[in-house]
Amino acid sequence: MICIWWSIAITSTIDDNIIHEQQTTHQGTTIRQKDDLNATKPNIINMTSDTVNYSHDFFYSKDLQKVCHAQVNEFIWKCPSSSSSSSEEKIFKFRTTEDEINQNLLIWYLQSINEIDIIEMDNRTLNHQIQFYVKMNEQKISLSRLYPTYPKISGFEILQFITNLAFQCKFFIDIHDASDVSTIYTALYGKGYYEYHFKGINLNQNFRFKKIVVREKSFLDCFEENIRSHHVETGGSVFESLPQMFYENIETCENAFVPVEFCPITFKTHFIFYKESIQTCINWSSIGGYQGITKPFHRFDITFEDIVRIMKKRKQTSNNVNFVKINWKMDTQIIKTYAEIKAQIFDTSFLMNLFSRIFKDCFFNLQKQKSNQCWSEPNPEDIFKLYLRPCVIPNINLFLKYYTIV
Repeated sequence: MICIWWSIAITSTIDDNIIHEQQTTHQGTTIRQKDDLNATKPNIINMTSDTVNYSHDFFYSKDLQKVCHAQVNEFIWKCPSSSSSSSEEKIFKFRTTEDEINQNLLIWYLQSINEIDIIEMDNRTLNHQIQFYVKMNEQKISLSRLYPTYPKISGFEILQFITNLAFQCKFFIDIHDASDVSTIYTALYGKGYYEYHFKGINLNQNFRFKKIVVREKSFLDCFEENIRSHHVETGGSVFESLPQMFYENIETCENAFVPVEFCPITFKTHFIFYKESIQTCINWSSIGGYQGITKPFHRFDITFEDIVRIMKKRKQTSNNVNFVKINWKMDTQIIKTYAEIKAQIFDTSFLMNLFSRIFKDCFFNLQKQKSNQCWSEPNPEDIFKLYLRPCVIPNINLFLKYYTIV
């Protein structure tokens, strides 16, 4: 789960308050604007990331400045695709909650990816999964929500867009960071998630966490015990709270007529798995304990070097690990109904058995991967990037939905 607050202070001013009717097409970029602000059709910008070439690795569209100046209420952003031939280009469609533009406050949200609407998991009308505010009087932009659901999107892809927006409009970026992911980044790298990406880091240095070896038995025993155990401060256990969180997510999907296979059942539960494994089941004493405290407020001035580095990361797919599917026998033709899933998530023996098997099998896959690449034994970074994120959490979401042969 990522819960952040952004603000981007605008250093430029609006030069033109008159919206002219025009249509310009160049290298896949189309601008359509209307004089009539009360027209029912939205003012639209279609933007690609390759409109202007400033180097071999960095491309951007000049048209983003129309967004900065609140001259449109809908725009299309083609997310930079990776160099992998199998990588699909993602087309993001952003929309304002109101049709009228040139207001002091505009609320923007990500409406769809590749023309598939985002699954909204919050019942409150004005809360969208990915949402930001343009505040003209205060001269800033605030990204108030970043909770990816379905279609699949990473937080980093949104960072790429925000970084382009800030650079082209000569903004500096202020962030109030309350992300649980940032605490892990701080413990590993000494920098929170956003500083890590905006300003970069030398990953070839000898990080202190590399001294820590995560032993399979002690780690898995602790992880399972933490999930089961009664917590004095809450009066319950993680195991007791997870089914209710799953249930609420299922109810939201069901009420929105979302097919079972696309429902993000584990939505907003990730922080539990992070805390109960990385923070408490890894012995951090050799490096002075778990140092996961982040500074809540940050300000970044995006330079040309920053934007080039951030956009180049799309080519580093070989270093990224995608979903690791556990090799279980699964009948993809027999997907459970919502009613069946609801019944099973409150079945203690079923749920704990599922967790236990996934925890063990994902650790086995982690060890196999490191062995194949002649790496050392697992360390805390491996638990985060190779175990929890690509394997444990997505497999829980998957195998809650399908019948398997145990």
